[in-house]
Amino acid sequence: MRIAVGGMQHETNTFTYLKTSLEDFSIAEGDSLLAIPEAVEGTSLQGIIETLKENKVEIIPTLFAYTLPSGTIEKAAYDNLKERFLTRIQDADQLDAVVLAMHGSMFVEDVGDADGDLLESVRSIVGPRIPIICALDLHATITNKMVKNANAFVGYRTAPHIDKEATGHKAAELALEVLRNSLEITTSWVSIPMLVSGEQSETKVAPTSKIIAELVHMPDGEDIMSSSIFLGFPWADVPFNCVSAIVVTTQGAKSAGEAEARRLAELIWENRHEFVFTTEAYPMEECLKIALEEKSAPIIIADSGDNPTAGASEDLAIALDILIKQRVKNALMAVIVDEAAYDKCVAAGVNSHVDLDLGRLDPTKEQGSPLSIRAQVKKIGLSKGIPSVILRVDDIDVIVTTKRTAVYDPELLADLGLDPREYEIIVVKSGYLSPEFQALTKRALLALTPGDTNLLLETIPYQVTKRPIYPLDKEFHWRPKA
Repeated sequence: MRIAVGGMQHETNTFTYLKTSLEDFSIAEGDSLLAIPEAVEGTSLQGIIETLKENKVEIIPTLFAYTLPSGTIEKAAYDNLKERFLTRIQDADQLDAVVLAMHGSMFVEDVGDADGDLLESVRSIVGPRIPIICALDLHATITNKMVKNANAFVGYRTAPHIDKEATGHKAAELALEVLRNSLEITTSWVSIPMLVSGEQSETKVAPTSKIIAELVHMPDGEDIMSSSIFLGFPWADVPFNCVSAIVVTTQGAKSAGEAEARRLAELIWENRHEFVFTTEAYPMEECLKIALEEKSAPIIIADSGDNPTAGASEDLAIALDILIKQRVKNALMAVIVDEAAYDKCVAAGVNSHVDLDLGRLDPTKEQGSPLSIRAQVKKIGLSKGIPSVILRVDDIDVIVTTKRTAVYDPELLADLGLDPREYEIIVVKSGYLSPEFQALTKRALLALTPGDTNLLLETIPYQVTKRPIYPLDKEFHWRPKA
């Protein structure tokens, strides 16, 4: 068996001023993929490659590109990656299957649905009979073009995502099952007119937990080979916004797949009112009031409106401004991106006091309205390899970095010599907390702050998203088509 592997992963936020360039991507190409380089490590592609290696499959490596969620991808960047990827597909001799690690919510200027566009291009090369199977993020937004051009999708079942590699294993196992038994498989899809954030659908709690429990993957002797749900990505204003139920069957069992997809879709829709915040969620000021009354430390507060793991710019200083005005003691703010402020601190040196215009206070403006502060430069160093500085503002430590970074690993703090247990309050640019940060606190709070990842979806100015759609519209009837 000869199976091509690769993919592109990007979760695109269309509400941020940021654009995503070629330089933003971590890229692995050709035979280097098989050694599981840093760009591939911990992704669904790692699971795909490991499973195929274990089964002595001849792997045809193409290209894998990944970057932190951010703004719309520049067309030139996408065209470059797409051409390199497709060239390796074209140059391959006869393929038996293609197994890809995608995200499912990738948006490119002048292209739109980039996942669908890429799959359409692969299909045009390999022809109609070669199975194309994709591992996708739980927050994929499924489109007609994706379903038309791929045979199967397998999604993560956890949020926070701790089963990326396992999902890759499943996608590869499905491909092997298809090839060994000469099966023709198909996908049944129901699109549900809903928007939901990850913070309203963590998989450890209902209703998502009970819906996930209904899903199957390659059960013995059953018509349904695999089923997944995809919750979409609400911070993209696109005409194909939706939540999806996906069921994979053989062609002969397609009617059973369609019925199961409708059942799962109805289950999601019936529980739509139950998708509420799975962490205590309040305005920032109220979060601080609760935190100051709490006896256990540290209390960790997620600055959810400026969450880089959902594509936000991470340069808003709104939460810090509130911390200062509330005269909060023994607190840590992680992080604010401001390269100019970093450069000024480096020029001044450790222990110096500097006057800074830090970040932005107005989330609607790309520039201007910074937070003016006087701070002491406590430390200059690297955090996860990113140039960073620790500032002291009153009794608050602030990490300022030169570029965006996901605040999901406490190692980010350790790299700078910070111990989270020494703080009363820690504010992180995040949505739901990672398991690593959850383990550090007895009480996590979600601050409903403004920004590119505003969690109050009803207040977001959607322009092209099709209506009606819940929760923007609440009083309408919907049922999946028979």
